[in-house]
Amino acid sequence: MSRNTHPARRARQCFLAALAILAASVFPGPVAPASAQGESAFVRDLKTQNAPHLAAAPKLAKEIKPPELERDWEEKLDRKSWTLRSGPLTVEITLKQGGPPDALLLVAPLLSLSVEGREVLNAEGAESFPDNPVFRVQIAELDPGNPYPEVIFSTYTGGAHCCSDTRVLTSSKDGKSWSEIEAGSFDGGPLGVSDLDGDGRYEFSIRDNAFLYAFSCYACSTAPLKVLRLEDGKLIDASTDPAFRGHQVASLRRIIEWAGEDMDINGFLPGYVAQKILLGEGAQAWKFMAKYYDRKTDWGLETCSVKRNGEGECPPAKKVKLNFPDALERFLNETGYKFEK
Repeated sequence: MSRNTHPARRARQCFLAALAILAASVFPGPVAPASAQGESAFVRDLKTQNAPHLAAAPKLAKEIKPPELERDWEEKLDRKSWTLRSGPLTVEITLKQGGPPDALLLVAPLLSLSVEGREVLNAEGAESFPDNPVFRVQIAELDPGNPYPEVIFSTYTGGAHCCSDTRVLTSSKDGKSWSEIEAGSFDGGPLGVSDLDGDGRYEFSIRDNAFLYAFSCYACSTAPLKVLRLEDGKLIDASTDPAFRGHQVASLRRIIEWAGEDMDINGFLPGYVAQKILLGEGAQAWKFMAKYYDRKTDWGLETCSVKRNGEGECPPAKKVKLNFPDALERFLNETGYKFEK
């Protein structure tokens, strides 16, 4: 929390931001915070700067879901196995009881993959707490460079704002062997893929988690859209691929709709600037940021002038406090959002 921001004001900002996110999950259409009803100079300038993107919604490919199975919170824990089939692939899920000291509370899903009846790979999902495993399995074409589609296996670990543990099971180019790729841990529940551009190849699309908590509270932070594509056994960042520009514009529109009078400005601006960078408009957004950023808060402005130790700690004498533009520029460079100011 900023030492220069009144605690009551900060709490109110976070509450309103969290309320807006909850509203967006309940109502089908985009919902802006109540504070946005009376537009400030900031919101008016924001909309003016992005008028071409707001004029008409981008045309997006029709979403086609791949074969999948899910287990959610509401399902009773009396079922012990699930099966998903697509073409020559068969995926079977069973449950494994957790180990000590919490054997009665931790339950992990186990995945078995077979190709044309022959088992080729086993994988174990993350243990869930309490004993309520939540998972998602999909069979989808992520990499056309091999003969079989991929299996996406994502499990929810539990906890506030956390986490999906996600793996991709993929075959070699000749189809003779299979391997497991760790996609990583991401904010929210089990992660899935979608065919963003309608070409029959599926991708991961996520909010870039690096922005959450970076310069403000979780509910006060915006984040750009990050697209991950599988190529030659590796997940690469394909966010700037022209094929996904419509989705990047849609993400920008959602960020702008969220803007309001009572939001945390320094939580809003990093994700906004990064989203504009992905659209080739970083310089424009940077000037906007320089005009409106909050000079009073110090969240995320402290850095280390030397390499941190193995525990991520910085020697007290090497801690440096930056201003917001300098801290944001460093953060954007470190997270791969580089642009010419």
